[in-house]
Amino acid sequence: MRSTASLVLLLLAGCAPESPTIDLGRVECAHCRMNVVDARFAAALITKAGRQYSFDGPECMLPHVAEGTIAEAQVKAWYVSDFVRPGRLIEATTAQYALGDSYRSPMRGDVAAFATAAERDSAIASSGGEPLTWDAVRQRLAE
Repeated sequence: MRSTASLVLLLLAGCAPESPTIDLGRVECAHCRMNVVDARFAAALITKAGRQYSFDGPECMLPHVAEGTIAEAQVKAWYVSDFVRPGRLIEATTAQYALGDSYRSPMRGDVAAFATAAERDSAIASSGGEPLTWDAVRQRLAE
C-alpha cells in the first residue's frame, strides 16, 4: 500500500510545472537579445513542450508572445521576479503589479511584480506608482 501511494505522489510530482531558473548575467533575453542581469525584473515562460524562455522583464516577455514569436496557446506558465525578493520567480498571472518611474526596469517598462497585494501597496506608499492587474500589465506591455 505504501509503495502505491509513493508511486502516485511521484507521478503527480512529475506532472507539476517545473519552476524556471534564470542564469543572470549569462542568459540572453529571448526578445531583445541583451543579457538578463537585473534580478528584480527578470521574467520567464515555459511552453507546453517544456522549453524555457528568459526575458529582461515582462516588457520583453509580453511583446515576444503578442508578436507571435511564441504562440500564446503554447505557453504553459508565465513567471516574473518578485521585486521584494529579487531572483525569486512567482507566477505572473497571480502576481500583484505596480507601475511607476521609481521601478526603473532594464527596458523601461517600469512595472514591478510583487507576491502579495500588501507588499505592492507598501511599495506604492513609499515609492509611488499605480497598482495594476495582470490583464492591465498585459494590455500595457504587449503593444
